[in-house]
Amino acid sequence: MTATASTSTIRDCAQGIAAAIARHGGDGEKLGASIKASLRELVAMPNLLELGIPREGNNVAFSQYLYFDGELSIIIFEVPNGKTIPPHDHGIWETLSVYRGRIRHVVYERVDDQTVPGAAELRVAEDRELGPGDFAIVSPPADIHSFTALSDGTYGITVVSGAYKRDRHYYQPEKNTYVIRQGRNAR
Repeated sequence: MTATASTSTIRDCAQGIAAAIARHGGDGEKLGASIKASLRELVAMPNLLELGIPREGNNVAFSQYLYFDGELSIIIFEVPNGKTIPPHDHGIWETLSVYRGRIRHVVYERVDDQTVPGAAELRVAEDRELGPGDFAIVSPPADIHSFTALSDGTYGITVVSGAYKRDRHYYQPEKNTYVIRQGRNAR
């Protein structure tokens, strides 16, 4: 696949996602299905790791923009085998697809009354293993998730429309607590 064909595929994917957002808005189920369809060809590209523009990731060392237009971003990132990205929120919807490897993905629902600063009770809403091409979407109020790479060479792709909230909550479910950290890429 040539660089021009690769760039065209990324642009076509982004345009398909933008059209899905315009068509489905906040309907997570329809939006998710449309985004997954748009990502199918992108996830199949063998040279995707060579095409991005480096970005500073919040929780990982390798993170690159595949597409960014000020509103929509498509990011590829590596999660080292065995590394768990702790439960955290985004303040907006985000998708997670697996490019290579396997990921254990856990989505949480916050069940406390949110009146005590630093305290949070979470319930597991979904816990599943994702492989290449598999897809998950997290969206407020259920935008708390964590994930763990289950194999070497694990890469994920995220799609975000809008800006992450600047002050993100990082949860410790076993302690029913959270801390607030400022995200690097709140854009």
